[in-house]
Amino acid sequence: MEYLGVPDAVLMEIGSDLECERRSLEELGTSVIEACTNAMEHGNDLNEETPIEVIFDVDDLAITITVLDKGPGFDFQHWQPSGELMRERGRGILIMREFCDSVEFKRHEDGRFMIVLTKKLAPDDDSE
Repeated sequence: MEYLGVPDAVLMEIGSDLECERRSLEELGTSVIEACTNAMEHGNDLNEETPIEVIFDVDDLAITITVLDKGPGFDFQHWQPSGELMRERGRGILIMREFCDSVEFKRHEDGRFMIVLTKKLAPDDDSE
């Protein structure tokens, strides 16, 4: 968990070379931290010997970040948010869905569970 800031730092470094809104990068950064937290905590049961993998894919229109873990996953097709939105934990999926243009849960061909976060790149108004 001590390395949770690394994917966000990588994203900010990538984003510094792109003409896009900082807010978009910050929202995606929050989402990737949530995805990595879930992967480490729920997917890998906080086992420090079991790594997660984070893949960044950048094109002219969007940034896609894939987070993979070795856990069993969950029934994402039937997942429903809790009615207790003010509780301290359990809002990660809602945050990711709010901050990303697309959130997908699926299985990688090698069996690992994965979440794919996509954020469309909006032009930076300050770059004009």
